[in-house]
Amino acid sequence: MRPDAGGLPFFLSDIVSDNARWAPDATALIFGDQSWTWRQFHDETRRLQQGLARLGVSRGSRVAVLDRNSADYVLLGYALAGMGAVLVPINMWLRAAEVGYILGNCQPSYLVASEEFLDLASAALEELSDKPRIILRGASRQGMTDWSSLSHDGPEIRIEGPQSPDDPHLILYTSGTTGRPKGAIISHRRSVVDALNVLNVFGIRRFERFFCYMPLFHTGAWDYLKLYFMMRGSAVIAERFEAESAVEAIAAHRCNGMFGVPMVMRQMMESPAWNKADLSSMRLIAYANYDPSTLILKIVEAFRERGASEIGIANAYGLTEGGPYICINPPGACMRQPLAIGFPVPGTQVALLDDQMNEVPHGEIGEICVRSPALMSGYLNRPEATVETFAGGWLHTGDLGRVDPEGYIFLVDRKKDMIRSGGENIYAKEVELCIVSHPGVRDCAVFGVPDNDYGEKVVAAIVRERADLTASEITSFVRKKIAGFKTPRLVIFLKELPKTPAGKIKKHEIRKQLADAAD
Repeated sequence: MRPDAGGLPFFLSDIVSDNARWAPDATALIFGDQSWTWRQFHDETRRLQQGLARLGVSRGSRVAVLDRNSADYVLLGYALAGMGAVLVPINMWLRAAEVGYILGNCQPSYLVASEEFLDLASAALEELSDKPRIILRGASRQGMTDWSSLSHDGPEIRIEGPQSPDDPHLILYTSGTTGRPKGAIISHRRSVVDALNVLNVFGIRRFERFFCYMPLFHTGAWDYLKLYFMMRGSAVIAERFEAESAVEAIAAHRCNGMFGVPMVMRQMMESPAWNKADLSSMRLIAYANYDPSTLILKIVEAFRERGASEIGIANAYGLTEGGPYICINPPGACMRQPLAIGFPVPGTQVALLDDQMNEVPHGEIGEICVRSPALMSGYLNRPEATVETFAGGWLHTGDLGRVDPEGYIFLVDRKKDMIRSGGENIYAKEVELCIVSHPGVRDCAVFGVPDNDYGEKVVAAIVRERADLTASEITSFVRKKIAGFKTPRLVIFLKELPKTPAGKIKKHEIRKQLADAAD
């Protein structure tokens, strides 16, 4: 008997069974030279569920993954969702201590890793007293479960499945201002509702195909995949981003949509494959608030030159805690106002609030705050952080915005000290704590500045304790301690950091000094 779904009689995993019922022979997934129909996708997830159940995975169990993109990764995510279990994707660019903290926080039953990341996984597990067992992809090692064994025949086990739309199916870790990642708990309700909210906004059609190069530890990868899957569509999964192969894959598989950051789109247009590719199938490029403006308009023109006469762009604003679809500047309107994040999506309340939780008048700057059934359930094992984020009954994004006379919302700045570089969220505080642990550093400030390729680049302003300290010494030190993408791309040395009487660093003054020096 199907449980009472609390007013939402549809779980994320129902996408698979629904598509197997209504479009069994339609393509669901393409990875390399392999493809799966929806019937095959459905059958493979059922086999995985039986294999996982024989290992003891059940409703509420957590399975972490440390790996690159693959069809196995996508199939695992939907198999776990159908079991009422939880996928915990881990950023493969993190260092062992960072991975170890996440594993200690979420306590998964199993960690899935490929041989490429086995050393990192093993190092991360060293300090844990309660270690997850490893499921190894693409190789066999004594004492580890072989991924391929999950699909072997065995005793049939009853799969309980999710019992409530508020059951979690995903935990996504996002960096915290204190340097400790926080696990955002994503429920079936959140994932289903936000998809229903935006399908018509994007204008995605039945049987369309999405090109996914985004790492599957990102909310965006899972949330764009489900939109196309809900429309009986399919996805081409790239193991990693390579500009020439991306262009070739989009052309060969007649993809209709993708998410594109400026660096990715520029590299594609500069690749040898671009000028001979037939990209006429492309209809949608979604992007987020990196550095759109003139570049995104040039991208549209470049796709039209390659035959994509229907191409449209959409600026989607969101975050892990609230999903990527809080506001959308939809195709059409986005060409007129490419810098705007657009309008709240249907079913989502957005308000710009001041520090006293009062709504600011249009034209004034306030924090973007959100109410919606399509938000995270909270942070795993972080009740204080959850209460703070949902203060006053609103999800506080930490982003500052304003509304123009036409009702467009614009992102102005970040109340939280966060840098967005190459699609990654980097919190300045974490990098600062790393840098000041260097014995040659007396003080430092970390912030982001605009960058054509990455949206923003990380800059460190440092007061030296040791006169011969160099920029390369700092970057080498940071790279060994935390993920490479968090390493400053520019290091500058100052005699003192400008501060308020209360001791707060005035980063806006450092940014101005840097800008003035560049002129």
